[in-house]
Amino acid sequence: MMISNWCRYVHGAALAGMVGAFALSNGCSAASTANDLAAGCSGVDAASSEAQASVLAFSEAASAFQTAAANVEAQWLLVCNEMNRDLGLDSSQTTAEGACNVLGAHIHEDVASNGVTISVAFNADCEANASVEADCQAKCSANAQCDVSANCTGGDVVGGCSGTCSGQCDVEAPSFACSGTCKGACTAQAAVSCSGECTGSCDALTWSGTCDTGCSASFSGSCGGNCSGTCNGTSTSGGACSGTCVGTCDAHASGSCQATCTGNFSGGTCSGNCTGTCNVAAGAECNGTCSGTCSYTPGSATCQGQCHGGCSVTLTKPSCTGTLTCSGSAECGADCNASASAQVTCSAPSATIDVVGDGALAAAYQAHAADLGTAVAMTANLKNNVAGIANKTATVFTGIGEVGASGLSCIASSVNVAASASVSVKVSVSASASVQGQSG
Repeated sequence: MMISNWCRYVHGAALAGMVGAFALSNGCSAASTANDLAAGCSGVDAASSEAQASVLAFSEAASAFQTAAANVEAQWLLVCNEMNRDLGLDSSQTTAEGACNVLGAHIHEDVASNGVTISVAFNADCEANASVEADCQAKCSANAQCDVSANCTGGDVVGGCSGTCSGQCDVEAPSFACSGTCKGACTAQAAVSCSGECTGSCDALTWSGTCDTGCSASFSGSCGGNCSGTCNGTSTSGGACSGTCVGTCDAHASGSCQATCTGNFSGGTCSGNCTGTCNVAAGAECNGTCSGTCSYTPGSATCQGQCHGGCSVTLTKPSCTGTLTCSGSAECGADCNASASAQVTCSAPSATIDVVGDGALAAAYQAHAADLGTAVAMTANLKNNVAGIANKTATVFTGIGEVGASGLSCIASSVNVAASASVSVKVSVSASASVQGQSG
């Protein structure tokens, strides 16, 4: 995500319609600070030395984490306030911490005093932005002292190739005809094994998602038709159920099921074959139309994309997918990797939700499962990666070489931004834990 676009575009479909003074000012404040940081580092020249290239890579990583952290906080504010509204709780909070504390207190009371049992799990495949890392790596090796091809170990040299590629070619284009691995949405007429979100038909005997014709065996979730079995723990032989239905559901079943979906399947994972659209960030075999990145081995064909291997013409912006062993570039490369890890693309999340004893809470979880899953996945990604940026000091860069006065100023500003991002991530981690019924 480009920092300059954050004020008018917030990552994730769930946030597309978000309004409210806090959310807007929070996002724009983060973008403003990031732009100020970029201006403060304008005197640093990546082409002059590995040390200055490393300083700039750190600055960009800190900025990327701050933007991503503000984004996720806004997601938690939105989803917690919406669930609070569904439950008749205070939905006027203006911070993610406040909104999710209200929801977390309700969940804790349900479990501790009312005997409610809650089991929720979310899963999404998230992948770092490879183009961000490639562009950053190119800056790391911009000076003449570093030959990417000669100093790349444990990986491939990758770059733009407008000629013949001898290895894998990655093409990113809307609705691209693909016979290879698609990272994104693959639409095909033939049934394929789908490890991500399936929309269309699913021939599996067990699934997690939504089936418009219902589920005929071992169902648990929300039912938009008639429920037979138990509704919120009370026996029912058929009829509407406003909470958790366990048994069978004859229409619009959203949850987990151990019977084939005979109608249209969506919003979840299919353990069998999917006919229609398979959306997976990690990549899946595709022989159809790919909206995302298609990776294939073209042989003697021309590659109009990123080439892994030999190219008949000079690669543009070459980068190393392994370790670039030039002096100082290991630090620079690590920060490039961090920038990419802060700007991930996640597949549509799948959810397993089982709430017994509070029908309203079960319905709220089901209604906001997609938004919750996205927030949980993005929070976990930031938590796993932010420490490497937040713990940096000026000594790391001055040990590589001369950074100059402008470099020292840039480092100081970047350290502050990274620390701010770390604090923001901790707020989202706490929100994620409380909403999932965990103590911390």
